[in-house]
Amino acid sequence: MNKKSACRALLCAIVMAVSGLAWAQDATLDRARQLIQAKQYRQAFQLLEPHEQARAGDPAYDYLLGIAAIDSGELTRGVFALERVLAVNPNHAQARAEIARAYFLMGENKVARQEFEQVKQARPPAEVSATIDRFLDALDARERSRGTGVTGYLEASVGYDSNVNAATSTNQFAIPALGGGTFNLAPGADKQGDAFFGLAGGISGRYGFNETWGLVGTASFDRRLNDDHSDFDTGVYNVSGGLSARADGNEFLLALQGQRYEIDNDRFRDAKGIVGQWRRAVNGNNELSAYVQHTRLKYPDVSIRNATRTVFGGAWAHAYGGPRSPVVFIGAYFGEEDEMENTVPQFGHDLWGFRVGGQVGLTDRLLMTATIGYEDRNYHGPDPFFLRERHDEEVQLRIALPYSISRHWSVIPALAYTNVKSNIVISDYERAIVSLTARYDFR
Repeated sequence: MNKKSACRALLCAIVMAVSGLAWAQDATLDRARQLIQAKQYRQAFQLLEPHEQARAGDPAYDYLLGIAAIDSGELTRGVFALERVLAVNPNHAQARAEIARAYFLMGENKVARQEFEQVKQARPPAEVSATIDRFLDALDARERSRGTGVTGYLEASVGYDSNVNAATSTNQFAIPALGGGTFNLAPGADKQGDAFFGLAGGISGRYGFNETWGLVGTASFDRRLNDDHSDFDTGVYNVSGGLSARADGNEFLLALQGQRYEIDNDRFRDAKGIVGQWRRAVNGNNELSAYVQHTRLKYPDVSIRNATRTVFGGAWAHAYGGPRSPVVFIGAYFGEEDEMENTVPQFGHDLWGFRVGGQVGLTDRLLMTATIGYEDRNYHGPDPFFLRERHDEEVQLRIALPYSISRHWSVIPALAYTNVKSNIVISDYERAIVSLTARYDFR
């Protein structure tokens, strides 16, 4: 073989080797993209990390490594990788947005806000802008919880309630205390459906003395007006205020609470009490909380129903990484509603229950939220008419699809369902509510 042929053979070998290496690298990136799209971030990070020394400075590699690192909890590594992307391409808006998200997860609020606002100045697509708005809202909430600030909302709703009076659908039943004969409910006392209009609003604020101590307060109202059955119109008015403290990653709250519940514009029940709460962010993705609440219930027109209610509970919440930022939570509680009059044990009960739920982004503007809850109630004494101790099992389900029109305006279609199974027939009922709500948040 002459020198010319040998050189040509060597060149071909080099070209084939380089081509094979490039193909292998591209295959690595393709596989990493597939893993990230499947939300298998840790696997993607483990695939990409061994190549960092050789491929650092390649924007395509660094961008994927940055995303995989952030969503695997390797926040600092992710920032370093994405900074290399910006060093090559300062206008890479996606890399800057991911850096902002990493700083948000680190708790570096000031830097995160600067990065998010810089991305917004580049006029990104509407869906990206909506996502950034959600992060900015979360930053606002964080800063209010640590300092001084006020937030509030107003809502207007329309919908249909299949059972506005929360009544049984059974028209005939026997009453053992009256000889076991068959009785009929009075007309209109059974299950009644109706369209409704609702108006609600609230305001909450915090005044921080320093980074540890602060005063907190909230006030809200919720009015529902039925189309035909105005005698079941309701109004709920809440107020609370107390002291909050933060120390070593823990948050504590001690507050007084009050509520007035109206039916047909008349006071039905008043509630006054106190609540203590503890909350701790275990890391950037998990939060634990616990609470105890003691309330005195007063019924102005039926004083024998007056009671004290004490509930203990706790919850865990987990936020997953990724573009749709799913969040799940689970909570459980137990307690007692103790009748004040010793002669009416049928009005008091022991209770326990749980709630499970979460949310996920379907698009950058559309969320889906869902919760399901269960409560079990065992009453303290036999019902004087049905001659048995009442036992209720209640299931509640709510699904909503909040759609963000802008940072302040949203529309929320929702479905709520309640099913109470009771061994006292007149306490057994089902209820479904469909609604459409327009909401304005001010900050």
